[in-house]
Amino acid sequence: MDEYGELKYENLFERNLGIYSPEEQERIRNGKVVIVGCGGIGGVVALALARSGLENFYLFEFDTFQSSNMNRQVTCSVNTLGVNKALTVRDAILEINPQAKVEVNQEGVKPDEIEDVIRMGDVVMPAADDWALSMTMFNATKDLGKPAVMAYPVGALGRVSTFLPESPYAAECLAMPYKVGYAELKEFMENTDNRKILQYYQTEGDWRQDWFDEWCEDQRPHAQLCTIVWLTGTLAAMEILKLISKKWKPVVAPRYWYITPERARIRRFRFGRRLMSRISRRRWGKALIPALAKRPGLVRLFTRLIS
Repeated sequence: MDEYGELKYENLFERNLGIYSPEEQERIRNGKVVIVGCGGIGGVVALALARSGLENFYLFEFDTFQSSNMNRQVTCSVNTLGVNKALTVRDAILEINPQAKVEVNQEGVKPDEIEDVIRMGDVVMPAADDWALSMTMFNATKDLGKPAVMAYPVGALGRVSTFLPESPYAAECLAMPYKVGYAELKEFMENTDNRKILQYYQTEGDWRQDWFDEWCEDQRPHAQLCTIVWLTGTLAAMEILKLISKKWKPVVAPRYWYITPERARIRRFRFGRRLMSRISRRRWGKALIPALAKRPGLVRLFTRLIS
C-alpha cells in the first residue's frame, strides 16, 4: 500500500460499480481487444478501455511518433518522439493498471496475417493509418464472424459504427470496392480521381479547399483535429465496452454515430454507398469515376447520394 491506497483492481475501478454490475465489470476485465494502429484513434481507445478496467490488449503498430502527431495523438509528447507508438500506449496502460496484460507487435500487421490477428481478440479495432489495411480487416471480421468497431475522423467530422457478422461489409458503408483484396483497395484509395469525388471531406469535414486539392495529389496528409479524434475514439471505446459488457446495445452498421462541432446523432449509411461499392469494383465503374471527378455538378450530386 502507498499513500494513495492499494492498487487492487477493486480499488482502481470501484466507481464503475455504481453503473456496471460485478458480472459486467468482470466481463470487461476479461475481455480481449485487438487494436491495429496505436496513433490518434488507437491510442485513445486503448487508454479509455484501460481506465474502464479492461486487462487484455493486443497492440499492433510499426510507426514511431513524429512532431506532426503532436496535435492529436494522446501518448505523443516531446519525450516519446521517435518511439514506437504501441510501446508508449503499452506503458501508459501499465501506468493505469499494472496488472494489465499487453502484447505489443512492432511490425504492424501484414495483409496475409489479418485472419490470425483477428482471431486473437473478442473485438477488433482496425485503426491503421493504412486505411486499405483497416478496410481489409473490417471485411475479414465479417467473414470470420467477429465484431469490429470503426472510428473514422475526417477533419471536423467523426463517424463510429459497430460491425457485426450480420452487418453490411464496411466497404459497402464507405462506398469502397466490394469484396476486393488489399492491393486493389490500396490502389483505389490512393488514386487522385477517386479522392476528388470525396467532396464530403469539405462539406461535412470542413476541410479547406487548398488542403483538399493537395491531399488529392498526395501532397498533404489527412486534416485532423484533436477534439474530433478524441471524441471519435472515446465513442469507439464505448461501443467496444457495450459489446464486452453486454450492458447496452451497440450502434450497429448501417447505423453510425455522426459527430461534428455542432451536433452528435445517429445516422444510417445510405443505400447509395452500397450501390457505389458494387459499381466501383467493375471495370466500367472504375472508368466512370475519372469522368465524374472532372464534372463539379456530378460530384455534388454524388456527394448528396452518399452523404
